[in-house]
Amino acid sequence: MSAATRTRELLLALARSIIDADSSGKLMKRDNASRLQLRSLQSSLENAVRSVIVAQNELGLINKLPPETVITIAESVAEPRTRESMFEIVKMTHICQYWRSTLISSPRLWSSIFVKNDHKDFVAACLERSRGAPLTVYLDLKHGDYHDYPDCTCIRNEWSPGMQIDEDNPCRYHTTIQPLLTVDSIKRICKLDVCLTMLDASEEGPDQDFKNALDDFDFFVVPLPFLESLSFSVNHELEIDTHLSLPRDLFGWVILPPTRLRHLTLQGCYGGPIRAARNLTSFELAGEENFDPIALTQRTFLPFISGSPSLVSLTLSHCEFPEREQLSRVTPVKLPELKTLRLMGVYGLSGLPGLMEVPAFKTLSSLGISTRKHEATIGHYNCSHFEVHAGNGDGFQLFYDGGSTGELVSEWLGIMGNADPSLTFIRLEGQDLDDPSRDFKGEVSPLPLFVNAKILEINSSFSHPWYRDFWNDLEKIGPQLTTLRLEVTEGMSPTKLAESVEKFAQARLEKGMPLRNLEKMEFEGMSEEGQEKAKKCWEEFRASLKIDEYLALQ
Repeated sequence: MSAATRTRELLLALARSIIDADSSGKLMKRDNASRLQLRSLQSSLENAVRSVIVAQNELGLINKLPPETVITIAESVAEPRTRESMFEIVKMTHICQYWRSTLISSPRLWSSIFVKNDHKDFVAACLERSRGAPLTVYLDLKHGDYHDYPDCTCIRNEWSPGMQIDEDNPCRYHTTIQPLLTVDSIKRICKLDVCLTMLDASEEGPDQDFKNALDDFDFFVVPLPFLESLSFSVNHELEIDTHLSLPRDLFGWVILPPTRLRHLTLQGCYGGPIRAARNLTSFELAGEENFDPIALTQRTFLPFISGSPSLVSLTLSHCEFPEREQLSRVTPVKLPELKTLRLMGVYGLSGLPGLMEVPAFKTLSSLGISTRKHEATIGHYNCSHFEVHAGNGDGFQLFYDGGSTGELVSEWLGIMGNADPSLTFIRLEGQDLDDPSRDFKGEVSPLPLFVNAKILEINSSFSHPWYRDFWNDLEKIGPQLTTLRLEVTEGMSPTKLAESVEKFAQARLEKGMPLRNLEKMEFEGMSEEGQEKAKKCWEEFRASLKIDEYLALQ
């Protein structure tokens, strides 16, 4: 076979093996159809998978929880209610559609409004979702040279109440507060917590700067007719010695007094609300330690407490009472409902009885007195700290910080009716008890006053004169004592301490008053070596006291 013939046969075979164009087109159409069928099948399978997942979610326990349970879970996650916890609730709305609809439709979850540096849309969303619910509003505002945008139109003399705050004014501080300035929001504010920070001062003076700051935030002239609780705190870096005074027309109270206001707290400021508030049940006034104390004058403070005879709780910090001589013609205000009284860092404590009649001690559930050392006195006794906390059905609890004597406690008991307080918790904490320059002559132990004690803590040096008869006085405490905690100094002999405890216990046993309820004897402040020595001496009579636990704390 010639080469030409062979070549021709190969070409014919190749031609027969090539599919004509029409057949090729048909094959392509069939391939496309197959691909479409595969895609349709894939889509059907994906829909089926999604349906299965949806069905699984719907059948899952998380979707069968009652709406009340879902809301309770969200509330527990968000407590205590803070700005950050609000974002935790937002995260929970993404768990599933059922949770999202349930949480968004619960107004009370969104009734805490935090105005700080968030976008106003977030505040607006919370206001919308809290529909109809009473609002608790927290304002954390700053005023001064802090604006992120130099063209901010919020600055005084440029801002007007009708100005639109959007793209033309991107200041995040003032735009966030804007959604509150609606009739619906204002009517629903029941609790308001304001923290205002002044960052700079102008040549107009601190008082005018403070007024300008309040004017810049249009919110503080808006009446709040349903406000029940107000806390106003002012922080600043202004070079002044006195506290800033809130305006009388705050929230329009000159025209529309706050008749529903029952709880008022002022920190770092004074003024306006004092003159407008009436029928309060709790009041707290806290001055700043770096400034002069707030003067509780006859002209301002006396009319205030006269207008709130139903006060249940009164807390005064870094304030100054007028001298007793200045109140000779003043009739003290009666506060028969007062249950909690706390005085911290006060001056002129002797003037307190001239302003108001303190109820009998047995009617108080909490009394606290903490004054500057050697500056406030009752009679001639320096008062450092004397505080009573309410017990859980067990009477009163006392915290007594020394710097004075048991006679001071006795005098206070006399002022407040000389009633048996049935104290169950006693803490004695001495100050400067080893100071040789102090004259302790005539000082007596306050322990005999607390015959019903269940828990007794001694935090002081045992070298104090009225500790010499400590164990004898301790014998007068009834058999219900369950815990005795002693903080001792490093120089005290643990052997001597243990021997004293042993003599005390034996004396109790001989008098028929064993500490049958004593469960704990705790020593604090001793070295490890001292603890071991004390423990060794203690264990010999531990069984007779029926003590279940011995703690030696460093």
